[in-house]
Amino acid sequence: MSDHGMFYGERGLSDCWLLYEDPICVPLIIFDPRLEGTVRRSTTIKQMALNLDIAPTILELVGLDIPPEMQGCSVVPLLANRCPKTWRTDFFCEHLFDHPKIPKSEGLRTERWKYMRYFEQQPIYEELYDLKTDPLEATNLADNTEFADQLTQLRKRCGQLRQEAERRY
Repeated sequence: MSDHGMFYGERGLSDCWLLYEDPICVPLIIFDPRLEGTVRRSTTIKQMALNLDIAPTILELVGLDIPPEMQGCSVVPLLANRCPKTWRTDFFCEHLFDHPKIPKSEGLRTERWKYMRYFEQQPIYEELYDLKTDPLEATNLADNTEFADQLTQLRKRCGQLRQEAERRY
């Protein structure tokens, strides 16, 4: 696994600061020789796993309790083809590092959609992508009135998840 992805010249950018797919999507490969024959091998799991799922997964694999205050979810049920009814269908992400050339941003990634906003700009700059039809995030739909309802819904959900994150800290 890795802690984040990188831009290697895509979009004329480098590094990992923005919330596009290149920086936020990283491979996760799990191999536990103790589970031979009980889990699916060479299978790609469609559910979204996050870096914060690693610690709870390791705790469950070694037989320890997962503290209730720990963020993330163990992916062990997914490995055994038992998808929990409450598995995430979206997640909140943010970039809050102070840097004079990189704007702070926050966003929401769902199974199909990506919403991002650069909230320190006036007016706030937003991006909306349909990852099903535009996996390279080439066409920003935020100003397209055809997607106004989707934009409103994602704005609201992003705000909800931001508030949940703030309450945890």
